[in-house]
Amino acid sequence: MTYEKPLYLRGVHAPRRGGLNLLASAGFVIAIVVANWLVFFHGDAAPQPTLDERLAKPVEILPADALLPPTDTRETPTTRVVEGTLARGETPAQALVRLGANPASAQSALNASARHLDMRTLRAGQKIVAGLLPDGAVHSVTLPVDETTYVESIRGEDGFSARRQEIATDKETVEFACVVRGSLYESLQRCGADIALAPVAADLLGAQVDFFTDSRRGDILRVIVDKESAGGRFLRYGRVHGMTYEGRLANASAFAVDQADGSVRYFDADGNAAERVFLRSPLKYTRISSDFTLRRLHPILHAYTPHRAMDYAAPKGTPVFAVGDGKIVAMGKKGAAGNMLVLQHEGGLQTYYAHLSSYTKGLKVGDKVPKRMLIAAVGSTGRSTGPHLHFAVAKDGQFVHPRALQEVRGQRLPEAQLNDFKARVGNLVGRLKALPVKGNDSTQS
Repeated sequence: MTYEKPLYLRGVHAPRRGGLNLLASAGFVIAIVVANWLVFFHGDAAPQPTLDERLAKPVEILPADALLPPTDTRETPTTRVVEGTLARGETPAQALVRLGANPASAQSALNASARHLDMRTLRAGQKIVAGLLPDGAVHSVTLPVDETTYVESIRGEDGFSARRQEIATDKETVEFACVVRGSLYESLQRCGADIALAPVAADLLGAQVDFFTDSRRGDILRVIVDKESAGGRFLRYGRVHGMTYEGRLANASAFAVDQADGSVRYFDADGNAAERVFLRSPLKYTRISSDFTLRRLHPILHAYTPHRAMDYAAPKGTPVFAVGDGKIVAMGKKGAAGNMLVLQHEGGLQTYYAHLSSYTKGLKVGDKVPKRMLIAAVGSTGRSTGPHLHFAVAKDGQFVHPRALQEVRGQRLPEAQLNDFKARVGNLVGRLKALPVKGNDSTQS
């Protein structure tokens, strides 16, 4: 449709500055167009980074604060550490409650620890360290097992978990020779060794030499042994590589041999088990008051009678130990023998312990007892002139000298291992013999 006449808008008058506004709007549009043209079309475009360049570019690290949840939910309550010891007659859970722990969480933490530690073995004086939250809930519990081992239980999202931990220690091999003057303890201390070596030597060599009766001034103990310490403080002695005792009355030796199951056993220089089947004596005695003899003047009967035993003089109450693995076949009052206990051993051997003052609580006929177990105490019951242990040994029903027990040897090294063993022992003995001897009158440790 075509209009031949102009179209008018009645009643609307254009302002006088209409022309200026139109020019301003046009200029603004032109400016935008020019700016876009300069950005997108003018000059050299910036090169886009390659894939390798984009992968090589470090990822932007956000500020640490940006990674944390809001302040009101990210704070963890501070734990306080409490420490105490187990009192007599107190359970570990009761001890933790006494230290301020919540009973339920204390029991939960200890239940986790019990997977790695038998709580029944804990005694009065056991150290307990716990981390407690402000409301008394247990966060962690630490139970030292020994100087280098502890069991730690820690609270997690799914409850408590526990683990057995070992403290790192320093190990070194030490070797020395020490002259005996006085007791073994005194001698080692004078030589600068820790007295903890005394029971080690007694265990390894005690079946070959009696340190209470066979030791003489001037005897020499030589040893190559691993020593363990933590923070410069002595902890314990470990593997004994070689140990010899050179005495006027007895000689002994012990050398380590690794077993297939990872354990270590000790053998003397000839390849016999260093530890004999039987102990040399069942107690630590003062003296032998009567030896085995077929003709002794009885101190009470005043007549010559056989004395088929050894009498060890010792104070009343002195501990008496089983000389070997055995089974109790008799126990109780036996006339002139007083309180007596009899053990049956392998090989048709029996050992008799008489004039006892008491028995170890709980023992009864039929019980099996291991070597070195405390079985009784020295007394003077029955026909006796004073406290002593009457110790007798029978073989197939006939009494024999108690020293016959020392003729019973343990396991011997297999012949296939003897040559290598003796060659290694020869080298160790050479090292031991070359050691300077400490503890002489002229030696200051």
